[in-house]
Amino acid sequence: MIKISAKRTAMGVAVAVALLSKTGTTVAASTLSTESIADTYLNSDPLLSNRDWSNFGAMQISANLANPEKGMNTPRTMDALMAYDTAAIKSGFDAEFGAGNWHVSDVKVKWYSNYDILGIPAQNPQLNVPAAGLFNISLLTHKQWFDPATAGDKGFANTDLNWDSVFGSGGAYRNLLDGVQVLGTYAYTGGNFNGGNNCANEVCAPRFWDLGDNANLFDIIGNGGMVSLFGSAADSRVSYIVSQRGANGAHPQLFVSAAANVAAVPLPAAIWLFLSGCLSMLGVSNRRHFKAGQ
Repeated sequence: MIKISAKRTAMGVAVAVALLSKTGTTVAASTLSTESIADTYLNSDPLLSNRDWSNFGAMQISANLANPEKGMNTPRTMDALMAYDTAAIKSGFDAEFGAGNWHVSDVKVKWYSNYDILGIPAQNPQLNVPAAGLFNISLLTHKQWFDPATAGDKGFANTDLNWDSVFGSGGAYRNLLDGVQVLGTYAYTGGNFNGGNNCANEVCAPRFWDLGDNANLFDIIGNGGMVSLFGSAADSRVSYIVSQRGANGAHPQLFVSAAANVAAVPLPAAIWLFLSGCLSMLGVSNRRHFKAGQ
């Protein structure tokens, strides 16, 4: 008889806890997007490492590889940079949910690739041949590599930003990677489209990359700040071409999902009284059961 009472009491507690869990719910998520306001890439090729690669049409995330088919026999590493202004996204969610009454639930980037067939070089010798492999997307704390006031429609970075000014001795941007946080490691597997800069109607192999649940990233977006991302090789094989803002119909995009927490609904006093009674009975029943089993 004691055992049955304990089970019934435990069931009552479970019901009460279930009722409690229903007092705070989350409404369906809403998603907004924005395009990059600046993007570029860094190229370690000794003949190209001091050049600004803004508005080139395409940028690259590549391991240290050569492109002998295009006469580029020196291996070179390439890193991509993109910046997104999330002020409009914050304003949109404030209007939908109310200021301070929403939270970021998911963040993705949507990147296009106008040269996506593995082993087939792009027209431009400055880029490496597409190859499958792993790459990282990281969050930068420093955003000095571009100026929103001068980036313009083409998304220009600062003209003095290049491989040498980031990785060279005494470079103006030598602290660019201080505090960098890796958001995720991703597998690039190539595709079946090559088409220059003609990327209208979603033909340029668009891919979504989920950026995880980094608290700093969510906080930046929640405050409508600038999200600055850094793409880099995570193995010795990857070579991934990503369309820049200057490519028609293929601007790098940021998609943010958010939801609002509904205010907790107070439980009737009778339920609180029932719950407290159940907890007391459970304690007594357990003690009796212990004594009975001694």
